[in-house]
Amino acid sequence: MARVLVLDDSQMLVELTVQALTAAGHAARGATDLAQLDQELTQQAFDLILMDVNMPEMFGDDVVEYLRHQRKVTAALVLYSDIPEEELAAKAKASGADGYISKAGGLEGVLAGVAHYLEHPGSPPPKVVEARVAAAPSQPEPAPAPRPLPSVPVAGSAKGRQPRILIVDDSEMTARIIEADLVAKGFEVHVADNAEKATKVILKKQTRPDLVLLDVRMPDVDGEQFCRFIKRNPIFAGIKVLLCSGEDVSELQRIVREAGADGYVPKDAVLSKVVARELG
Repeated sequence: MARVLVLDDSQMLVELTVQALTAAGHAARGATDLAQLDQELTQQAFDLILMDVNMPEMFGDDVVEYLRHQRKVTAALVLYSDIPEEELAAKAKASGADGYISKAGGLEGVLAGVAHYLEHPGSPPPKVVEARVAAAPSQPEPAPAPRPLPSVPVAGSAKGRQPRILIVDDSEMTARIIEADLVAKGFEVHVADNAEKATKVILKKQTRPDLVLLDVRMPDVDGEQFCRFIKRNPIFAGIKVLLCSGEDVSELQRIVREAGADGYVPKDAVLSKVVARELG
C-alpha cells in the first residue's frame, strides 16, 4: 500500500482526491497549506507527494525545492495543476519534480498518474493522462445563452433507472420541499447541505446524479465555485447543473455564463413545483 500526500489549497479537491486514492488502495492523506504539510511529514514518510502548482503561500515548484533540499524528502514529487500542459511540463522539469499530472484529466487521470509515477518516477506521463489532457479544451467552452426555467433533458431512463437528481442547499426545509416535489414525479433524489457532502455523492457511480439542483449562496464553498468544479472535471462531464436561487436574475445569468451552468430556476418557482414539471 503506497503512502500518498495531496497538497492543494482547495479543501474540497483535497478531500475528493484523497477519497479517490483511498478507494484505489493507497494510504492517502491531505494538506491545504505548508503548516499541514510539515505536520504530515513529521508524522510519517510518503512514497509520493502530489502538489498543486498555484498555492497561496508558495508555488508548487518552489515546494519541490523546499522538500528536496530542506526537508530531504525522498518521495516522488509530482506537480498537479490545470495550467496548460506545456507550461506544467516546463515547471516540472525546471523544479526537478519527478513528473506532473494535469487536473484536466480528472480523478481518473490522477489515479493513473499516481500509479504510474509510483512505479516509474521521473518518466513521462502515462498515455492515459496525455490522452485526457489532449482531449480537454484549454479554455472552457462558452456557456449556452442563459434562460430562465429551461427544459433540461436528463439521462437515466436509458440506463434502466429513474433520472437521478442531487439537491445541494444549506436550507433543510427548502431542500425537503423540493425533494418531495421531485420524488412525487418519480425521480431518484439525493440531498446534500454543502459542497463537501455533495462531492461524496457525485464521486460514487452508484449515486452520481444526472442533474444537480444547486443553491448559489452556501457556506464555505458556494454554488458558483462548486459548479465550476463539476464543469471543469471531465469525469463529471455528463452531469447537468441547474442553479436554484433567490438571487437577482442578472446575477444568476452571470453565474450561468461564467461558471458554465446549464441554466437556472428562481427558488420561488421551484417551491411551486415548476422544476418537477420542467424536468418531467
